[in-house]
Amino acid sequence: MFLVLPCWLFAQNRYDRPPHIVDQSFHNDYPKANATHWHKYHGQWHADFNDPGEDGRGEMVAHYSERGRHIDSHIPYDLGDVPQPVVERAQSKYHGGSHFRYTKMESGEGNGFFQVRVNLHGRDHTVYMDEEGRERNYDDRH
Repeated sequence: MFLVLPCWLFAQNRYDRPPHIVDQSFHNDYPKANATHWHKYHGQWHADFNDPGEDGRGEMVAHYSERGRHIDSHIPYDLGDVPQPVVERAQSKYHGGSHFRYTKMESGEGNGFFQVRVNLHGRDHTVYMDEEGRERNYDDRH
């Protein structure tokens, strides 16, 4: 038992610390990030953190490949900060829906769009929109 516990603890720790290349890419992208918590899921590294940087984005999540490529970042938005065309289109498309949640998505290439999640008639729905409220396709495998 004394041999198994240290091995188990070491194995658990592997999923809390990204490879150096991932950590380095993250710190290049978010040099002022703090309170970073890492975890690995579906072969990707996820950093939950606070970004007090120049844009003041606050709490967010960044996703990285095993080789340190920035896949995308998710920034939860308050309703008042979401562009009006996105809100109007979401409420029109899911009329009668509840619990609208808006997340700004920034891809590794710098493209920004919104993930809109809503509950309609007991079912959760997700749609992606640009800032003009036009739907777009996005493969969000997180």
